[in-house]
Amino acid sequence: MISDGILWRVGNGASINIWNDPWLPGRENNRIPVNEIKPPWSTVIQLMNEVDSTWNRELIHNLVDDDTANRILAIPISESRLEDMLVWKFDGSGEYTVRSGYRVLITDYLQSNLHMSSTNEEYKIFYMDRWALHIPEKIKIHVWRLFNNMVPHYENLARRMLCGEAVCPLCKEDFETTEHLLGSCRVLRTIWTSLQVQIPPLDASLDYKDKFVKAYIEAEGRQKRFIALSLWCLWFHRNKLIHEGTKFSMPHLLGFIRGYERDLGLVRENLCASTAFMRNEVWRPPDYGFVKINFDASFIPGNNFALIAILARNHKGEVIEAVTYLVEDVDDTFVAEARACEKALILTRLKGFRRLIVEGDSLTVIKKLTKNEEDRSIIRPIVHNIQRLRQGFDEVSYQFVNRSLNAAAHTLAVEGRHRKVCGAWVDGLPETVRLVVEEDWLQWCQRI
Repeated sequence: MISDGILWRVGNGASINIWNDPWLPGRENNRIPVNEIKPPWSTVIQLMNEVDSTWNRELIHNLVDDDTANRILAIPISESRLEDMLVWKFDGSGEYTVRSGYRVLITDYLQSNLHMSSTNEEYKIFYMDRWALHIPEKIKIHVWRLFNNMVPHYENLARRMLCGEAVCPLCKEDFETTEHLLGSCRVLRTIWTSLQVQIPPLDASLDYKDKFVKAYIEAEGRQKRFIALSLWCLWFHRNKLIHEGTKFSMPHLLGFIRGYERDLGLVRENLCASTAFMRNEVWRPPDYGFVKINFDASFIPGNNFALIAILARNHKGEVIEAVTYLVEDVDDTFVAEARACEKALILTRLKGFRRLIVEGDSLTVIKKLTKNEEDRSIIRPIVHNIQRLRQGFDEVSYQFVNRSLNAAAHTLAVEGRHRKVCGAWVDGLPETVRLVVEEDWLQWCQRI
């Protein structure tokens, strides 16, 4: 599994064999699909133009089919000629973790052994609805593991000769199986009745998973939370009973579940209040002597290009530069956003700006630029070039902002895409952008 997840991240291309190594980005089909190996070209560095560190488009199209050529051309490379690097392809960071490895194994297992058909709409609804519940992730994961028979209950342990017990320690009436823990246990049934979870009459011919899915789907929002909470709570107290000898009573269980559900509601209310506060934040002009740059990208999936926008404003909120560029060979949103930030620094250096505040609504890109650690992601060459460009300024800081505070740049990107404008907006800003810029300044003035 580890070897299947290894991928070469292209730097200078000197260490990567064109035909044998996995170096095409993505989770699948990472090797060049060819029937004939062409010996004169053996390493990826031979596919690059030495003068300007770009891909040799003509050569690549001559060697491989158009789809493969497009995948190659979409790989970012830079003048820095970084070393080639082996990365873990199943995580965007390129770093292998036990969690990501486990996730890959479980995904493969489910794809080969999953109970449901890929066309079973009820199961799709169940999975989507469950992950969307406003409950902690650990509870969602427990329900998912229990549903897919991945918890160490007595039946699973006995099958592996790890215990002699088999009877449910909660009700002491039946064998402890996945079916039992999902709905047959008397203790669980009593909890659902006390919490007014309505279980509709179900066809006796259905297996236990189908019954559980149908009951869950027909429940209303709060009852769905109670179903998930009760499954997790019962497992939690079951383990306390087995491993610590801590007994429980039905009133205690019900109080625990009701209290937990009530606390989740309060947390959600506070989160909504916090989100509302964030929405009330306004765009802030830079201090005197600084220039604030907002960047954004309008990415078109399937077309391998993006329209990026750069908007520069001074301490009075006045637009001093507004530019849109068409960037080709882009098949990833993060690459498009990173290219937008890179173009922003290139533009501002040409204009002679020395002190910058760079804002964008791509958290991934901003994090990469502010962390001093080795980057293994697809945007590694772009991030490295941005860091190199930064050395030509007196001061540069990067800030993540939500979409509402980046609305002017976003609107400019959309306008540039619709009007097919590439370059400086010499005839003035579009009315839509001008209105956003004026609104940004007005809200700031009202706030102070």
